[in-house]
Order: sequence, then structure tokens, then C-alpha cells
Amino acid sequence: MSDESRFVSLGLIHLHRLMEIERVSFANPWGKADFCYLLADRDALCLGLLHRGELIGYALGYCAGGDFHLASLAVVPAYRNQGWGGQLLGQILRLAAAQGASCCALEVRSANRAARALYCKAGFRIVGRRVAYYSDPPDDAVLMERNIEIL
Repeated sequence: MSDESRFVSLGLIHLHRLMEIERVSFANPWGKADFCYLLADRDALCLGLLHRGELIGYALGYCAGGDFHLASLAVVPAYRNQGWGGQLLGQILRLAAAQGASCCALEVRSANRAARALYCKAGFRIVGRRVAYYSDPPDDAVLMERNIEIL
């Protein structure tokens, strides 16, 4: 990561930008209430990536009972395929491990090949499928997980 980039803990001050990134990243984006709920959750990890002072990506999830669930990860389209998603993923996994999590689980659209490739590269394995889990457009969820060790 360059001197012009840093990770930040996200709060309500970032809500507008989070929603902008969400809208350009997902067919069925989270709403304001979804973000507010997670940002207020004491067990949530809400990580942002600033580059040249601009929020260009985020990773959100929560720890529960030694597990970490990655709820959402997104990078602004202009910064995709440049390694930013992998950096966000690695950092949030380190934070989850520091909170005592030993496993990370997530769901991803089966059609989202770029995200699935990122997760596979990071050591996630497919453990199941939820048929017709997503709507608008309809799609299955691929369930993935990996063990987390202090990285």
C-alpha cells in the first residue's frame, strides 16, 4: 500500500459514500438502514480504504462465537483489478483474527466471477450453495469459508 492510502474504521460520517459505492457495485444494493445497523453493531468490523483522501472501498462483517462473517466487500469500479480488494480482504481478516475469530464465512453470487476468484486466491473454499438465494437478478449463493490465523 502506498503512502497515499490507509485503512480507516468506518462510521456514520462515511454513510453517504458507502451507499454510493454500494449502488455502483451491486444489482440489489443495501439500503441506509442496513449500513446504519452494521455501523452501530459493537461486534461488527467496518473497514474502509482511503486513497488520496477518497473512500474507494470497504469491507464489512461481524464476529460471533469465534467466527467472522464477511457481509460485504466492494471497491469503486475505477480501482478494481488493481489489488485493492485483496488488500481490504487481508486487512479485515487480520482484524477478525485479532478479535478471536478462527473461521471466516461468506456468500457470493454464483455469477460474480471476479469476487469468487478473489476469494479463491485468498484461500477460501466452496462449502455449499443456496439455490435462488438472490433476486434482481435471480442467482444462487455460493457459500465459501476459510480458516483464519493471525496473518
